[in-house]
Amino acid sequence: MATSEPLRIVVVGTGLAAEMHARALATVPVARLLGAVGTSAERSQAFAARLGLPRSYAGLDAALSDPQVEALHLCTPPHTHLEMAARVAAAGRHLLIDKPLARTVAEGEAIVATCARAGIRLAGLFQHRFIPQAQALRQAVTEGRLGRIVLADCAVKWWREPGYYSGSTWRARRATEGGGALINQAIHSIDLLQWFAGPVVSVSGHVATAGHAIETEDVGVAVLRTAGGALGVIEGSTATWPGFPERIELHGTLGSASLDEGRRRLEWRLRGQPPQVDAGGEAQGNAADPAAISYEAHAAAFTDFAAAVREGRPPAVDGEQALAALRIVEAIYRSSAGGGAPVALP
Repeated sequence: MATSEPLRIVVVGTGLAAEMHARALATVPVARLLGAVGTSAERSQAFAARLGLPRSYAGLDAALSDPQVEALHLCTPPHTHLEMAARVAAAGRHLLIDKPLARTVAEGEAIVATCARAGIRLAGLFQHRFIPQAQALRQAVTEGRLGRIVLADCAVKWWREPGYYSGSTWRARRATEGGGALINQAIHSIDLLQWFAGPVVSVSGHVATAGHAIETEDVGVAVLRTAGGALGVIEGSTATWPGFPERIELHGTLGSASLDEGRRRLEWRLRGQPPQVDAGGEAQGNAADPAAISYEAHAAAFTDFAAAVREGRPPAVDGEQALAALRIVEAIYRSSAGGGAPVALP
């Protein structure tokens, strides 16, 4: 039965992402952050106390045994998502997973299937889709205001200090993260690019480890082709000092648009019209600092998830939607391993 009560959510994880997301959740009227799950009772209690949460749980099973918990938000390393999702689904709770949905497409597809069989709502957290300028650009493309898209590209040229990797037990390790700069940092822009320009049907790419002593890539590039015939380029890096705001550009037969995600700025050039600039909202500076983000888009994503559960509808970024960018990233990895040979996507 539908209810107007706020959705009671528990955050799983007590790291940097979990804290940022918990603070964003606290601003969402249609959701209530009930507590947090950590790897130990002590970590959970410290996290809950720091954020003023009413409950803490020593592990996932403790949260799932609490009848007050309606949904869980995974802010844990990618290698934990498949197993945790299965337990959440078996308990009949709804699930929001931070990007990437999983380490691999196969794991992501298993998560989607598991949640579908259990009849629970599954969403992936791709909050950049909720940036107002991104929403405006998506609508413009859908309405054909740019004409037929012929070229689409994104550039995520960020910088991460060496300590970002050396201080982590899971980042930039294939066994735990599945990849590096593309699957972690660039995946948001890759998701927007395919959301704007249409499904990507093939990629040819290369990845390299150039600026950090890590196992996975800190530089990746790819050439893509969309179902609509557009060509495009993806650039992603955490080795480009001092770090630059991520950017997406679309060029169509009737005009062009440039979206600066970090600065929340959208610039238009449409035929027969003067240049337009749409700028507003909370800018963020995480091109060099992973903690320098705004909560605006996160809060919008959490609002949509809570509303989807209450209204009995799919969330805006359901499991299949959350897989789209992961499919592209995995195809780039496969292409690079094959010397840059094109890889087709379904």
